[in-house]
Amino acid sequence: MRYLLGDYTTEGGPGLVVAGPDGLGAAAAVVNPTWVHVGPEAVYTLTHTEPGFAAAWRLGEDFTLERAGQGQSTGGDNPCHGIVDPSGRWLLVANYGDGDGGGSVAVLPIGEGGTLGEATDVFKLSGTGPDVDRQTGPHAHQVVCHMGRVLAVDLGSDRIHAFDLGEDGKLDPAASTELEPGFGPRHLTFVGDRAIVVGELANAVAVGSFDEDSATFSFRSPVPLPAGGVADFAALPDIGLDEDAPRPYPAAVVPDPERGLVYVTVRGADQVATVDPADGSLLRSVPVGGAWPRDAVLTSDGTLLVACQHSGLITRVDPTGETEPVTEWAVPGATCVAPLT
Repeated sequence: MRYLLGDYTTEGGPGLVVAGPDGLGAAAAVVNPTWVHVGPEAVYTLTHTEPGFAAAWRLGEDFTLERAGQGQSTGGDNPCHGIVDPSGRWLLVANYGDGDGGGSVAVLPIGEGGTLGEATDVFKLSGTGPDVDRQTGPHAHQVVCHMGRVLAVDLGSDRIHAFDLGEDGKLDPAASTELEPGFGPRHLTFVGDRAIVVGELANAVAVGSFDEDSATFSFRSPVPLPAGGVADFAALPDIGLDEDAPRPYPAAVVPDPERGLVYVTVRGADQVATVDPADGSLLRSVPVGGAWPRDAVLTSDGTLLVACQHSGLITRVDPTGETEPVTEWAVPGATCVAPLT
């Protein structure tokens, strides 16, 4: 199995790179490809810059990467997540925005061979939250397609917005669900009829359900995630990080439908927590073998590949804790792991 890895080139990362049993391939020259999505016809990268850009790539027979058409503006700053909608016609992008807000959701048309066109819509979000450092404005952090709706997770306003996507590539607001003030929703996933959302600012996870007719969620009270010891930045590679100990920030939410579980990476605590979506309980938490686990993907053998940004490692983690984590690849500034199918 091979994977595409995204990273921060401003932290020494190589750019977009293919990883496999034989190591790392040649990197494609792209700045800060912090999010990578494998679509039906092409691979898409988002550059975490101001302004933000999206680009399409094709894989050669020897796993080389070639640009497919021109890159396109995402219509906002610091795009951090993107997916191809179920029709295959649109790339949906979450623009985090800048420090003061400015979050938005962009729709980019997908043309022949997976190439991208100019955005047909950039829907600007609004709202604030009580965290004076992170919630002075909206911050879209993820886009999810579920039950015919486009769902945008907004960390800045403590909301999950639901949209209808028209044939013309325009987003029409359908509903909005408000979470607890200061929750700071980052990522959302589903296991069966359960919805699971992680709160980056609250270091907690909430489980609930989604109503298809009203396009709204109903969540139980949040459950705290591990807050253990934080990373010793002084012991990590010198990439210009603030050495003050950070508070724990959960990041990736990975569904495991076969086991009926969900895994959550927690940066700072540097753990993977296992959550039972049946009742929202925290079952266990295990170390990831690196610092600042930003993204993770479930593999066919039930282990997780975890992108540990601040230690520059991709580690393999057994969420049961029966075996110790091991390092698969060294990638400075690693942020994203996307399986190639």
